[in-house]
Amino acid sequence: MELDFERCYRAVDSRDQRFDGWFYTGVTSTGIYCRPSCPATTPKRQNVRFFPSAAAAQGAGLRACRR
Repeated sequence: MELDFERCYRAVDSRDQRFDGWFYTGVTSTGIYCRPSCPATTPKRQNVRFFPSAAAAQGAGLRACRR
C-alpha cells in the first residue's frame, strides 16, 4: 500500500482516530513512532515518515511512543 504523505500528515495534524491501524507515524528527530491519534505535539513535516505497520517502523530503527 502506498501512503500519501499529505493525507497522512493531515490525519496526524488533526489526530484523526479513524486512521489508527492504517499507518504509523515515524519521527526521525526523536526516533519514535506513534499512531495518528497520538496526543503528542505534531512533528515538523521534514521530520516525519509514514509506515504501513508498527513492524516496518521498528525495522527502520524507531521505538514505540509511550503515550
